Amino acid sequence: MIPLLLAAAATLSAPTLAQDCDAPALAEAIEAASPIQVASLYVQLAQCDAGAALKLSATELARAVPDDDGDQAAIAAVNVGATDALLSWMDGMNPRDRSRTIAALGAACNTQSAVKDFLVGSQDRLGDRFWEERWYRALANCGGPETGAILAAELDRGAGADKTRFFGVLETYARSQGAAAIPKLVELAGGVSDVESLTYIVQAFPDAARVGAAEGTNLDGAAAASAAIVGLAPSLPPKVIEAARVALQSLGDEAGADALAGERFRDVRQDDGNFLWGVLLTETAQCKKGTETWRRLHHALIHEGGQTWPDQLRDKVATAAETGWELTLGHKCKAEPTLVYTITAEPFADEAAYQKWRDEQLAEAAKTPVGKSWTIREDPLHL
Repeated sequence: MIPLLLAAAATLSAPTLAQDCDAPALAEAIEAASPIQVASLYVQLAQCDAGAALKLSATELARAVPDDDGDQAAIAAVNVGATDALLSWMDGMNPRDRSRTIAALGAACNTQSAVKDFLVGSQDRLGDRFWEERWYRALANCGGPETGAILAAELDRGAGADKTRFFGVLETYARSQGAAAIPKLVELAGGVSDVESLTYIVQAFPDAARVGAAEGTNLDGAAAASAAIVGLAPSLPPKVIEAARVALQSLGDEAGADALAGERFRDVRQDDGNFLWGVLLTETAQCKKGTETWRRLHHALIHEGGQTWPDQLRDKVATAAETGWELTLGHKCKAEPTLVYTITAEPFADEAAYQKWRDEQLAEAAKTPVGKSWTIREDPLHL
């Protein structure tokens, strides 16, 4: 028996064709094998003689160690029709091993029709366990309308108390259906109002474009997803617009992402369509041969057209100020100047709010004494 087991195990390094294998010998080897050897031998037997593998599944598959070889044995079990034995084996796994095996089945879904049929049919067979044990995650690699229908029906039930499950199904649906998921995502966005749910829905659009997938982003899907997000933007709460910006950036639509700044701050858009920001530029230099600090405080109102986010504003303001303002204190003192920009985190509701902020900034700066200080009101910047 031992020589037979060793001979069978020696064939594990290469696939065995049915016409070149000895099914009885493999079956005998499986029965004599240790649990760590069962899975690899089972895969070989399934390739050699599906019927023989099916007969042994109920007794031998349960002995297999759930590891990477075990994952391949799970796929083999589906292909030989041993689904009852497979489910029984997986019932006894710890959640981590079961999740890994489910993922392995999912990875084979689009290339092996029997695996796809098994996963799609598991929703009826397992009932709520299909969702609780996250079997549905395997459908992320299963395209097609039948998969989409299962996931969409679950999404139609709404988030309920278990939002984590809803969000997981949402991501799986988007990845499974690709660009075909976009109309449903738009529909879902129109049916919810809470910020958290809307944020997850917006984040699902890049999933529908296969952003981050091994095969690369689907460019047509990315264009459709980007257009859908831009179309939704006027109806999204301001905080969700921030998630929409990130989604558009991941889709490669930087211009669309920048344009969302206007929607993010729509509540303070001025009558002319612009937004009001403020800047205080503190220009300092060490004068009198480095013995005295001189300072100029340049302040200005900023008119911006709604294409700039707060984290982008500093560079634009610096470019405009350093090309348009007289920043010559360093030259006058024959010393390297220091420029420090203080810019508001959000646009102002009106000019009165800007003036209040400006006065506060100047008062705070005055608390730091210097040798000489000037305050310069600059003309408004138009960005």
